[in-house]
Amino acid sequence: MADHDPRRPSDPDPIDDSTRSTKRIIEEEEKTAAATNDLRVFFDCVPATIWTTDTRLSLTFVEGQLLRNLKITPARLVGRTLQDLLLDGREDHPLVQGHLTALAGHENTVRIEWGGDVYSARLAPLRDAAGTITGVVGIYQQIGWLPDEEGTLREADVRMRRAIDANIAGIAFGNEDGQITDANEAFLELTGYSREDLTADGISWPALVPVELHQRQLDAIDEMKQSGRCGPIEMELIRRDGRRVQVIVGGARLSARRREGVAFVVDVSASKRTSRHLTAELAAADALLEHARPEAAIPRLLEVLCKQLHWQSAMLWRQGPAGVCVLAARHGVMPSDDASIEAMGRRAVTEGDMLWSAAARTLAIPLATNAYDNCALILVSPPDETPEAGAISTSRAIGRRLARALSTR
Repeated sequence: MADHDPRRPSDPDPIDDSTRSTKRIIEEEEKTAAATNDLRVFFDCVPATIWTTDTRLSLTFVEGQLLRNLKITPARLVGRTLQDLLLDGREDHPLVQGHLTALAGHENTVRIEWGGDVYSARLAPLRDAAGTITGVVGIYQQIGWLPDEEGTLREADVRMRRAIDANIAGIAFGNEDGQITDANEAFLELTGYSREDLTADGISWPALVPVELHQRQLDAIDEMKQSGRCGPIEMELIRRDGRRVQVIVGGARLSARRREGVAFVVDVSASKRTSRHLTAELAAADALLEHARPEAAIPRLLEVLCKQLHWQSAMLWRQGPAGVCVLAARHGVMPSDDASIEAMGRRAVTEGDMLWSAAARTLAIPLATNAYDNCALILVSPPDETPEAGAISTSRAIGRRLARALSTR
């Protein structure tokens, strides 16, 4: 073995390398700590809040003034979704919509009023090195404030109050117990209640909805809890006087924290009635076309009058040459007073005009026809109900159609 040459450089000392490596690590940690401290000082001073999210709108980073004001740490927010953090939890919240716009690749600005202050949030897509959108980056800054003195109305409040008081549709506010806490005049008029009824346990949604439609109401409530809104759906409401009114109802959740919501109610009774009247006339025309002999279509016409126009009973009364009254056809629940029915028919034919008896709830429509010497359509309304003008007009039109068919047979 060769002797060691003292002039030859010695091998590196492993102890010295370890010391230098440890020193470098310490220096890097100190630099990182200094940078972190500088960043902390920056966020402690900047009058704004900065955050990032992933594509599911879960916070991945947040720092700034809002956290200082609320006295919370970033750890309490990171990992939670934006929808979860918003007090009302609405999917259609402007801040949520702004994030979705940013995820679609478009920068945008959202203006928010909260706690008496006005904020502006600037949102932009967060991209990786390849340019792929991986989330959203946002900055949130106070840009003004709103006066909060007693009696001061905000512009948004004034606009909302004007929309409610316009009474274009019924608007009602309620809580999670189903109690209606406030409503506009259109809603009160629609349901037959007064403003004095808006007291504790005064008006409740369950009491307004018929039993057979309660499941539809429960489905709407579940939809509102999940998405923040529901409807529009067709419903019936029970008025204070017991009558039912057909409506279209839509709703929205105002605050998930306070469990408040608003319902928009549109009365569609008139359009529904018009639809029924048109359906009745079309059904009567179809019945006459389907039968070669018009007499064969009479039972179907009487059924249409009861089903579509809500008459309790419908009869075709005629008087033969000998003056004998004959009930040619009938449908529905027959009244017990046949004498008054016959008298109404005789009088209508004699006077040649339509007659209405409130006491007997009976409408008599004379039919000018060659089929019989004297003929009248007798209609009886349900108890405690007065037939609407549209139902009377449509019934008369169906009677004229039948008279023409009988005259040309």
